[in-house]
Amino acid sequence: MKRRILITLTILSMPFILGLAITYEVLQVDFLSFMEEQPSVNYREGPRLLPPDGAIPITGVEVPPDGSLPLNPVPATDASIARGKVLYEIHCAVCHGKSGQGDGPVAKYFQSPAPEVSALTDDRIVRHEDGLIYLIITQGFQGMAPMAENLTPQERWDVVNYIRVLQNEN
Repeated sequence: MKRRILITLTILSMPFILGLAITYEVLQVDFLSFMEEQPSVNYREGPRLLPPDGAIPITGVEVPPDGSLPLNPVPATDASIARGKVLYEIHCAVCHGKSGQGDGPVAKYFQSPAPEVSALTDDRIVRHEDGLIYLIITQGFQGMAPMAENLTPQERWDVVNYIRVLQNEN
C-alpha cells in the first residue's frame, strides 16, 4: 500500500519537476536575483560612498581638515618612556622589532604586494611630528591595524615618547 502511494506521488510530481526545469532552461524566465540585471556604477563613476567607520586608511593618515596635528601633552619623562617601552613590546615589536628596525617576527609575512613593515628609525619616520605618529598609531595605516581600541590616548602618547627614544638610540 505504501509503495503504491510513493509511486503515485512520484508519477504525479514528475510533470511539475520537468515543468520547472523547462521553464528555467528553455524559457529562461528572469528572476529578480540575477545580478547582471541591476543598476550598477561603472569603474570610476560616482557616487562614491564614504569608507565605513573603523576602516584602515590605505592612502594616508586622515589628518583633520584644518591640517593641524595633535600636540603631545605627555612629557617624555622616565615613567612615560618606561610605560611606552612595555606597551611597544606588547603591541608594536611583533612587526617593527624590538629596536624599531622593522624586523619583528611577523614582518617576514608582509611581502609584495602587501606593504613592507616600516623601520621606525628611517629618516622619513624620524621627520614625522609626534602628532602624525600618534594619528598613525590611532588610525592604522596600510597593513598596520589601528590601536585605538587597544591603547588609551595616554598610552599612545607614551608609545610615541618611547619611539623617539628608539630613534635617538639608532
